[in-house]
Amino acid sequence: MADWEKLEEELRGAVEGEVRFDPYSKALYSTDASMYRIEPVGAVIPRSAEDVQRAMRITARHAVSIVSRGGATSLAGQTIGKGIVFDFSKYMNKVIEHDLEGEW
Repeated sequence: MADWEKLEEELRGAVEGEVRFDPYSKALYSTDASMYRIEPVGAVIPRSAEDVQRAMRITARHAVSIVSRGGATSLAGQTIGKGIVFDFSKYMNKVIEHDLEGEW
């Protein structure tokens, strides 16, 4: 089992965005529009791609899964899980690049 306090401490030291391991935040991220309820270890609300990369390296070292949340899609149980929730809806919520010709 991972040491959640050490994980939280490492994330707080590496991420410029928010790191939430408090009971209230875990309760908020434990459900979506489905009937399922799974409490996560915690949540990261990244401010940048660098935050995401740093947080992913830390969670990988601790062998903790990540669950991505974003713009109100996949609300049938896919946005909850026992790992760390990455919530992109607060700071990373704009399209910054697209390629019509390449269709991406």
